[in-house]
Amino acid sequence: MQVLSIKFLPSWWALSKGQRSRIIGMAKEVEKDTEKDVISLKRYASLNRPSSLVYWLSSDHTTPLVKFRSSLLSSLSGYAEEDVLLLSVFRPSPYVKGSFDPRSVLKSPPMKYFVAYPMKKDVSWYLLPFKEREEIMAEHIKMAKEHPANNGIKSYTTYSFGVADYEFVVIYEMSSLPEWIEVVESLREAKARKWITKEEPLITGELMDPEFLYS
Repeated sequence: MQVLSIKFLPSWWALSKGQRSRIIGMAKEVEKDTEKDVISLKRYASLNRPSSLVYWLSSDHTTPLVKFRSSLLSSLSGYAEEDVLLLSVFRPSPYVKGSFDPRSVLKSPPMKYFVAYPMKKDVSWYLLPFKEREEIMAEHIKMAKEHPANNGIKSYTTYSFGVADYEFVVIYEMSSLPEWIEVVESLREAKARKWITKEEPLITGELMDPEFLYS
């Protein structure tokens, strides 16, 4: 998986509406060409960073991700640059029982809001017996699922050991930011919080057509 946020430079905003519309049209063509080579491609308006666009791509191979990144930046004609780039690999969590088809989940229609949540745990976490870690995570998962404000929040645990500065990117989709904030705040009381050492940069996006970039 790849999460890519794009920041538009001051020169972008000096362009005419027509010029920006034409360039965004080229970026949409890149999206269309990429969709046939990946499992899913979802685009959002950035809400919490100096970037404007956020892309979340899932693929069986890294090559389509590299090509998309290069083609997208090329289509934006030098008027944009990367803000954040996250890379991770999807696999089921060892703390969640049962299996599911990741393709069917990833291909499902996107929800209104998106959060990419990179994090890292203290070394001492991995030295705990698995059974103890399993119990700690069971509490965390139960608190999240049973919170009254959790109205269908989706989560995807992805892994980045050895390929990034963080160890996980947990990706979330939700229909309401206020409800999401309630759930996250409550999880600060979970025992698992003791071992979190890094959880940034968070990327938050809203499902939106990029016409806002030239309106």
